Amino acid sequence: MSASADPWVPDVLGPGFRARTVDLGPGSAPHDTATVVRFRPGDVPPAPGRPRGGVLYLHGWSDYFFNAELARTCDAAGYAFYALDLHGYGRNLTEQVLAEEDGRPGHTTDLADYDDDIAAAFGLMAEDGVPGPDGRLVLMGHSTGGLTAAMWASRHPDRLDGLALNAPWIGTHGSDAVGAALRPLVARLAEQRPDHPVPARLRSHYYRVISEHAEGEWPIDPRWRPETSFDITPGWLNAVLQAQGEVAEGLNLHLPVLVQTSARSCIRPWWSEAMRSADTVLDVRQIRRHASDLGTDVTLRSYEGAVHDVHLSRKAVRRAAQRDLVAWLRGLERRRRPQADTPGPATRSTAPP
Repeated sequence: MSASADPWVPDVLGPGFRARTVDLGPGSAPHDTATVVRFRPGDVPPAPGRPRGGVLYLHGWSDYFFNAELARTCDAAGYAFYALDLHGYGRNLTEQVLAEEDGRPGHTTDLADYDDDIAAAFGLMAEDGVPGPDGRLVLMGHSTGGLTAAMWASRHPDRLDGLALNAPWIGTHGSDAVGAALRPLVARLAEQRPDHPVPARLRSHYYRVISEHAEGEWPIDPRWRPETSFDITPGWLNAVLQAQGEVAEGLNLHLPVLVQTSARSCIRPWWSEAMRSADTVLDVRQIRRHASDLGTDVTLRSYEGAVHDVHLSRKAVRRAAQRDLVAWLRGLERRRRPQADTPGPATRSTAPP
């Protein structure tokens, strides 16, 4: 295939990163494409026959993939790295799509709507020979992407060798009673007006901490990762609450799961300097509480000073998170492939940097 016909094109992240847009077929236009980002150091394919694992990363809500450092970390651990901008997000939000009146970025009524996106990404990885014959396949997700990844793993119990979750939104704020009270109310509203925006958005505190356009260090495209958030819709919120309800009942995953979170949350309507070193989006106590509901082989790590996306924290903190991630990934290579009828032992631990 000539270079001009190569469907993998240079990505906005620069050398080593290429992107490929996938047509998902008839669907909820204009959000009918997904984009897969691939990292190869120097744009050079791995040596033939080299045993190699593979990681597929799912971003959170109102987000997209931009953490080049995470890609390099996984590659150094022996895992070919791929990331997926889901339909209605990130690289799929072209000027033409953003100009469309119908269809809201990030809107869905069921997290299973992203199954086709994930299947397409795994298909492209398979075309590249990833994972290799002796490699492991890992699905990685952040925030809402972490919840999406966990639900996908529960519906496809024999496809993965590991699940890595970074502040997954697996529990409601405050307590389970909040989710129990909201679930029927939001479900009724979702039936009536699923895509009608509600008058609420996330506050800009987290954006202030991470974006180089504010007081952070990360180059973020404000079209793809807005300062506040996309419009919140009843359909989307209902999809999240329903999935969280399933987690609370127990997903019974029989594969190794890594859960990484900040040590604390700081969720307030006003700015506080404490927000520079805490999760300002999710309640980490609820995440840690429900980590055991994911399965029987869960490793939990919490980090002092981490922000919502642990791998976007200040350098010393994210280096500790990267070391734990690499150790966990390499540990997968030393263990037998998980079997649905032989769950491994549950593990619980924290590791401050």
